[in-house]
Amino acid sequence: MGISRRQWRPDRRAQRPTDPGRVADLRSRHRDGRCRASSPRFTSGQRTGTGRLVECPLLETAIGFSSWTSAQWLADHEEPTRQGSRHRQNAPYQRMQTKDGYLMVGAAGEAIWARCAKALGHPEWCEDPRFATNQARMENRDALETVMNAVLTTKTTNDWVEVLEAAGVPCGPVYNYAQLFADPQVRHRGLVQYASDPELGEVPHIRTPVRIGDGVRVRTVAPKLGQHNAEIFGRLGVSEKEIKELCAKGVL
Repeated sequence: MGISRRQWRPDRRAQRPTDPGRVADLRSRHRDGRCRASSPRFTSGQRTGTGRLVECPLLETAIGFSSWTSAQWLADHEEPTRQGSRHRQNAPYQRMQTKDGYLMVGAAGEAIWARCAKALGHPEWCEDPRFATNQARMENRDALETVMNAVLTTKTTNDWVEVLEAAGVPCGPVYNYAQLFADPQVRHRGLVQYASDPELGEVPHIRTPVRIGDGVRVRTVAPKLGQHNAEIFGRLGVSEKEIKELCAKGVL
């Protein structure tokens, strides 16, 4: 789909690309959920009784997910190059290394770049011909990354988040999973929900990112194999005796 191809670093160093199948699968589910929740056609169908076909194919989702690079190719037929975490229209707007990890810096636009350079202690970068404009910075990304990493690796990620946020520069830490689920905003938003299971106790789940009030929640764990056989087949008129016979034969 082009997603894996453009995720590699320009120098082809081993940075594992995104799995396009998983991305497309998850994106399809989310888009399908949004369609069902907000589509006027769907809600009007509930009122009128006339249904509409809602499609969200994996193929089209994957291509839609690459909208920027696809639009570029359709406009000029130039194959997008590998950029890793780099933004394709702004610099610096990417993952940068710190003393103890990584940090996303989004200094798009000249005003934010000026604040970023000053916060990093190098306002003179704005006068450097290599970095004076966004176009120049994009053409000299390797040099830009070198001077920025030399500064950023002197302090921790949290130190730089504090400095850059105070300066009005969009940024954020690159978390591992322990850090992710300990993040105050993740906890505040209630992204992790629990469902009770008689054997497993309270089982953690990730709720859907689409929120409609407090009505959408994880209420139960996944059913065990055959857990609802009696209920489902009972609705179809299959007796309890017949279900036991089917189970004995290995049909159920």
